[in-house]
Amino acid sequence: MSPEAAGAKRYYIGLASSCHDPAIAIVDDSGEVVFAEATERFLQHKRAWDCVPDNLLYMPQVIRRYCDPSASFVVATTWSPRLYALLRFFYMMGLLRSTRLTAKNQSRSSPFVLERYKMTWLSSLMFSSLRKTGINLVAQLKNQFGNANVRFQHFPHHLTHAAFACYSSPFENAACAIMDGNGEFGSHSFYAYDKGALRPIKLVKGFGSLGFLYSRITELCGFDWIAGEEWKVMGLASYGQLDARIYELIRSLVVVRKLSMNFVRSPAKMDRVFAEVRRLVRGRGNDPMAAADLAFTGQVIFSEIALALIKDLYAMGVSDDLVVGGGCALNSSFNGQVLTSSPFRRLHVPSAPGDDGNAIGAAWLAYRRDHPGWVRPGNILSAYLGSSVSSTALENLMRFGQLQHVRHLPGTVHREAARLLAQGKLIGWVQGRAEFGPRALGNRSILADARDPGMKDRINAIVKFREEFRPFAPSILHEHGDVYFENYQETPYMEATLRFRPEVRGKVPAVVHHDHTGRLQTVKKEWNERYHALLSAYYELTGVPLVLNTSFNIMGKPIIHSVEDALGLFFTTGLDVLVIDDYLIEKPAKTERPQPVI
Repeated sequence: MSPEAAGAKRYYIGLASSCHDPAIAIVDDSGEVVFAEATERFLQHKRAWDCVPDNLLYMPQVIRRYCDPSASFVVATTWSPRLYALLRFFYMMGLLRSTRLTAKNQSRSSPFVLERYKMTWLSSLMFSSLRKTGINLVAQLKNQFGNANVRFQHFPHHLTHAAFACYSSPFENAACAIMDGNGEFGSHSFYAYDKGALRPIKLVKGFGSLGFLYSRITELCGFDWIAGEEWKVMGLASYGQLDARIYELIRSLVVVRKLSMNFVRSPAKMDRVFAEVRRLVRGRGNDPMAAADLAFTGQVIFSEIALALIKDLYAMGVSDDLVVGGGCALNSSFNGQVLTSSPFRRLHVPSAPGDDGNAIGAAWLAYRRDHPGWVRPGNILSAYLGSSVSSTALENLMRFGQLQHVRHLPGTVHREAARLLAQGKLIGWVQGRAEFGPRALGNRSILADARDPGMKDRINAIVKFREEFRPFAPSILHEHGDVYFENYQETPYMEATLRFRPEVRGKVPAVVHHDHTGRLQTVKKEWNERYHALLSAYYELTGVPLVLNTSFNIMGKPIIHSVEDALGLFFTTGLDVLVIDDYLIEKPAKTERPQPVI
């Protein structure tokens, strides 16, 4: 008799166990996701490189809040044990710890396009991550709760990507494309999804990696892919144009065949190509804008290859609906082209298509292994699965913070926030549970008036402290989406970039990018009632159904996690207002501010 049949509870804890973007997810005994959070949020350490998802001190808090500590637990991880065994072999042989890399061969490309020493470093981190993940969780269950009723399950990396992407979609059946930096033995996998079942169509083996190619383009543009600065390439691309010479050079490295891509079998040629591209870009100056043509051309190449792959997938006759996962699915510019440039009729990209999302994918796969007939209801998964801010910390702030301008506005805080937005105030907006994924969707957001043509530069300069070319996203009421965007499609997770209609661009210049596009978030009442109420109140005041929405963080830091994080950013940036739940905090007027003591 199963534990469920006997009346005992069981939880499925998924651990995204890559060496970057680790995360934890909890699925209960009905298959519902009750919690999901990237480790970087709690640690406030961007991407949480070389950190385990089951932090020693944080795990007991999570278990107490979202689980019955006396229940049985299934811990699911996101990589095959075969990869661990292979990495362990190389590690023990000393190949991954070698310090004998010379300056010459450090710069040489590996078969994955990245330099060899970076592949060595990544492999070492992966071995460390796979070796340590889950140890803290098991130890704390036993030490804190006296519970040793734990078993482990391990799933292939791309399968966990596919499970999260497909199970979180509204589709009964779909074609699924996973395009990634790397899996166990390849970077692209394709599946047929049908009522909970995932059937592999093709698991592409080899060194071809669209993700690693984009990482190298990121480096050539002068940015750091390790810090996750691929976003900068997408933002910079709209300022550039196609460079035929750069296109010819980079495209010559890639061979695309049916449902697969690969690199030319010549690391020497890769080195020559990248050296020439670097020379061309550096010859134009040190300003980041000098790399705009490379960014544009790299984006064209990425989209061209990705579209070729998904067109091949459509030709397999699986479905007219498409699900895309893996790190490459974070490329919102490409996502916005899929429905207009391929035969697919509908597209779903999950809120966390990168490696953090695999925590939910692994937990769901473990759950379905114990419940073979389980099919998740056909609605999109809410992204609001993370932590709420501490009510105790908020109460302490009100008692001891000595804040001069605080109002408690239950039931009306959204109206007052809308009024202040319409006046041009910059607002930090913290509500409910945090979003799971890299984008703020109205619960951990910085909001602003999109009608102000100087707003983008203002926020970049005094709040985000980042490059002036970086764009901001519009959150729009769904019922007005078609009025503002060409070929409008619902984008609940801010996952696709669409083109603004010409007649509205002048109304909301702060969120219209240089190429007249915007990475929009669709807002519906049933998805986020408080945020929908705010946008509706703003629309009543201004006649504009959208606001500027950006993540509540500064460049190089994760989105805020706690009351203390929110206050730190509020008082060290140019934000005017902070709203946490029903409390609205304003900074004193400039005439009230004390002068600094020198």
